[in-house]
Amino acid sequence: MSASIIRRLSGDFIRLTGGALIRWIYRIQLVHPERLPATGGALLLPNHITFADGFFIAAACSKPVRFVMDEAYVARRSVRLFTSIFQTVTIRVNQPREAIRITIEALQSGDLVCLFPEGQLTRTGALNELKRGCELIARKAGHPIIPLWCDGAWGSVFSFERGRFFGKRPYLRRPGIIVALGHVIRPETADLEIVRQEMLVASAEAISKRFESPCWGTRLPRGNGDALAQLREAGEAAIRRAWVNGHQISQVSTLQWRQPFSILNDDPVPASLPGLGLTFPQLSHAHVRSHDRVNGGHEATWVGGDRLREVLGHTQLTGSIIFYDFGRRALEPVYRAGLLHCPCLAVDGMVIAMSMPDPTRPWAESEPQSGHKPGTWGKLLPGWYLLPSENGGLRAHGPAAPQNGLELPAGALLDEEGFLTRPAANARR
Repeated sequence: MSASIIRRLSGDFIRLTGGALIRWIYRIQLVHPERLPATGGALLLPNHITFADGFFIAAACSKPVRFVMDEAYVARRSVRLFTSIFQTVTIRVNQPREAIRITIEALQSGDLVCLFPEGQLTRTGALNELKRGCELIARKAGHPIIPLWCDGAWGSVFSFERGRFFGKRPYLRRPGIIVALGHVIRPETADLEIVRQEMLVASAEAISKRFESPCWGTRLPRGNGDALAQLREAGEAAIRRAWVNGHQISQVSTLQWRQPFSILNDDPVPASLPGLGLTFPQLSHAHVRSHDRVNGGHEATWVGGDRLREVLGHTQLTGSIIFYDFGRRALEPVYRAGLLHCPCLAVDGMVIAMSMPDPTRPWAESEPQSGHKPGTWGKLLPGWYLLPSENGGLRAHGPAAPQNGLELPAGALLDEEGFLTRPAANARR
């Protein structure tokens, strides 16, 4: 028996047994499996949250998947063994034409080929800018693109949650991984804007699947006060949307899991955001601290609006404070020593976008990533996608929105890096 046949049989055996184990450990679910082609090749384009994404995707798909990997990562013997067994497509990122040719050959041989279009792991949890090349590969190969989204991996030891990869204790919880296949994109219509849009739609479908059970409409979060009473009176649809929005916030590196954040008692904004003030703390085991004033000598994370902005303006700051600003003037920057101003956007009680501290670089050669950007409300949260509205603007759609979506501020748009912004002329009004 030839070595190639042995490797093929070994790969099939490991994929079947290892895939079953991974599906059980991470409770992996696949949304829209019918979108995988019965025959022929296709290019899978997923978001990239963790080092284990390849295992999650391979375990979720019923057909073998070949992953595109930079040659620099296969220097170790153990990794070379893995790539040999699973027939990984090895490329050199500094030779793009050769990389495209090799990937096209794999597609034309009828394989499912998975390429991470961000080109790097996200360190914010949100989608990074997509690298060019995937759309060219699809066109030249004549094979369709299937965008997909893995939800629930942020917070694992393989993600950058808590500011580092690895070296941290796993949480004693199993939220499950949901992999949603997006709409199939024909190769002749493929471009980065369409790919990004369909990836965001897939993120909404993945999160919708997570909260599809009717119990989420009747499960009230812990707490008391007017915010909880208003949520209870709003009904089951609103309660479910609040849980969804809390989960969306938990999937990015803004408010931290198991860490406290502070609010002002007389600031109306936090009470108007049930996903942030009620369900996110319960899902992430965070703690909301209510205060009558701001202690500027303590390092803390604060959430609020125009009232908190006013108080911070005349508070002496000697500690380090992060201010998540949901106020009407959020796009007006605040420059103060010791204060990081993070503009955010909420519409009708649902958090749409959040700025955050810039993530650190885990290695010297790591590409920079931004958590905040001047003139923006921050990164669009996973689970939202944007469609044109009747008045010429944009509406946010997803499982946290009502059926007709949520109207965004006039002039709002999503830039290539995933920041929700609007032209400076509109921001000054």
